[in-house]
Amino acid sequence: MPPVWLAWISGSLPEGFGAQAAATPALGTTVIVSGDTRWMTSSHDAGGKIVDRPTPPFAIPIDAFAVDPTTYAPFVPNADRQEVLDALRAGTAVLGTSSAQMRHLSVGGSLTFDQGTVEVGAIVPDPVAGWSEMLVSRAEARTLGIADERYLLSMPAAGMTENRFASILSSLIPDAAVRTLPPGGSTFMRIASGVNPPILMKAVFGEFAAYPRSDNPAYLTMSPTWYDTHIATRSVPLLGRVTCNVELFPALVGALRDVARAGLGNEIHTYSGCYAARTVARSPTAPPSNHAYGAAIDINAPENPYGATPTMDPRIVAIFKRWGFLWGGDYLTPDGMHFEYGSPAQPGV
Repeated sequence: MPPVWLAWISGSLPEGFGAQAAATPALGTTVIVSGDTRWMTSSHDAGGKIVDRPTPPFAIPIDAFAVDPTTYAPFVPNADRQEVLDALRAGTAVLGTSSAQMRHLSVGGSLTFDQGTVEVGAIVPDPVAGWSEMLVSRAEARTLGIADERYLLSMPAAGMTENRFASILSSLIPDAAVRTLPPGGSTFMRIASGVNPPILMKAVFGEFAAYPRSDNPAYLTMSPTWYDTHIATRSVPLLGRVTCNVELFPALVGALRDVARAGLGNEIHTYSGCYAARTVARSPTAPPSNHAYGAAIDINAPENPYGATPTMDPRIVAIFKRWGFLWGGDYLTPDGMHFEYGSPAQPGV
């Protein structure tokens, strides 16, 4: 991938920010990437055969991004550029290789949503698709209802520093905390780039079908088949009985055992849940929370409310990180109670 700088805030970027960024010479070439979760009702292979069709009202959440093809072009490697541009300009979707494999789709296949059907026009390496499950043009995004502008990619002139880049972005968005990263600052150069994108969470914890609740669309009704296969209630050290994804238990038990062995058990005061079928930040257009996969756990919540300065014991944080967890205290909006799956457990590292 070309060397790019990244900026995002919690939620969506303010209206008009893209034009401001484009008119700021110090930022050089820029592109705004929009993105929302869209609910796929079916998919078909290139021959028209059904690949996925959840029983209504269930559907599959798809992490969908959108860009303007022309402004996105400089951010695509030369080897993939023409293929991506041709697909986007034709109104077709670009899938990352991980998404194509999970969907069992090739070029010519299609994904259907309540708002319409999109044909697959190209399959490219995951970073080229922004680690999304589906990348479309801005024009196609309007049809599908993808509206929230999520992050900025920038290619400034040589000599840009992290402090200067952060200062420029903060001056353009003065009323929000802005997270910035230099080229190569993360494996996932996208919104919330410190955490795993949905396509990787699905690969580890299983893809589910669900549907937003009518009384509160930020909460989900999950497929009973997925729940019965992937979610279990078991006893773990220090916390007692918890309900999580079966794939999380080895790392969770390992981390809690190490907390106990380090004599830190009395530093864990409360357990506030693992599995919870809801979206990120309880936003109807955001992707499912890692709690919806049963892949995150909240402890010591009263002392570590969302948005407050964390007070979690750093020794506990270090143990959980050693077991492959990410800590919410490191996030743009601090969430000191929160630990979620980040990578395969590496005890002893």
